[in-house]
Amino acid sequence: MKDMSLNLEYIHIKDVVFGEKTFIENGVLTVNKDELIDTIKTDRLINIDVDIAKPGESTRIIPVKDVIEPRVKVETERAFPGVLDGYTSCGEGTTKVLRGCCVTTCGKIIGFQEGIIDMSGPATKYCRFSELINVVVVADPIDGITPAEHETEIRMLGLKASLYLAKAGLDVEADEVKTYRRDPVDPAKKLPKVAYAFLIMAQGLLHDNYVYGLNAIQLNAQLLHPNEVFDGAIVSGNCVTASDKNTTYDIQNHAIIEELYKRHGVDLDFCGLIASPISTILAEKERNAMVTVNLAQTCLADSIIISQEGGGNPEADLMLICERAEERDMASVIVLHDNPGPDGTSEPMANTSPKATAVITTGNDNCIIELPEMEKNIGYREQLHLLSGSPDDCEVGDGKIKVGILVIMGSASNSANGYYCTEPY
Repeated sequence: MKDMSLNLEYIHIKDVVFGEKTFIENGVLTVNKDELIDTIKTDRLINIDVDIAKPGESTRIIPVKDVIEPRVKVETERAFPGVLDGYTSCGEGTTKVLRGCCVTTCGKIIGFQEGIIDMSGPATKYCRFSELINVVVVADPIDGITPAEHETEIRMLGLKASLYLAKAGLDVEADEVKTYRRDPVDPAKKLPKVAYAFLIMAQGLLHDNYVYGLNAIQLNAQLLHPNEVFDGAIVSGNCVTASDKNTTYDIQNHAIIEELYKRHGVDLDFCGLIASPISTILAEKERNAMVTVNLAQTCLADSIIISQEGGGNPEADLMLICERAEERDMASVIVLHDNPGPDGTSEPMANTSPKATAVITTGNDNCIIELPEMEKNIGYREQLHLLSGSPDDCEVGDGKIKVGILVIMGSASNSANGYYCTEPY
């Protein structure tokens, strides 16, 4: 049987503007703002608005909930199976991608766990989203809904906006096409078989991801084809620290999976991907560690890459999986950010293991950075003091702020999508 094959057809978006209808021409995405709002509106959100933030502008988006790349399945003209689409196909066929832009959702969710995107200034060094044209959707909740209900509404708002924009590309010729398929590796090459354990938050209290529309808190570790990850099977619902959360955009463009694909058949055999939920409960952590390594062994893996999401107790999951793998002579590599304090002298991790001998850091979450005031703020600047990593005395005069790097979206992404906020040696 042949492996799953997914064609991603990229349409390069050079600019986004508002106009009388939504269409793409010569790389310019024109958006009918009123039609977009009418398509995504819900009776549980009010003051819905859409704005555009472009690279180089003096603009700050605050507080950011999620970032999503507009994609649409050609065969169904839908996206995100289990959420906005049925279950006919995922990871196969053709998906249109609007490359160079994104949908960014902005709203007061629970305040202290959201982040910022600056379109210019020093923060752009650490934020891949600063290089994209952000179509920003802002909304307020009606009175009386819970934080969890508010999170659901904002999440759905962004996913629906992403699909609406992506549909404009259905009849547009792609600028670039990539095909993702794991062809069989010649056994004579004797390449190491590498599995990837993709740890995803599943902790409740708005620390959640969704797999085919189902909250991952209800799932055991499971095998997925890497194409399913690229094709919308996993959606972020996280309100964890901005620096190290995996946005939906990060999942759609997962750098570790991309690298494993590039090296498949060259110097390794990418033999399997395991989506492993991160629980707060020790027994569930132990269960998922066992199942994750069992699945890797089922794939005949010689080694396993393990990346965390979030910080603190997820490091227990990392170390448990590492230990179980090493006990079975399966070499492990861990990917995580660290929290050693602003000067790098504090204990960097909440949990460690002597078996963790190959550890990659994506950066120091606690680094302090000074950011200038922006001419324009999209969202709610008054929420700045509530962001994780933003102290009460963050205002330092002339509109400048001094904050921890962890307020910047994706600055220490454990999916290796960040810009590495640690000096290599």
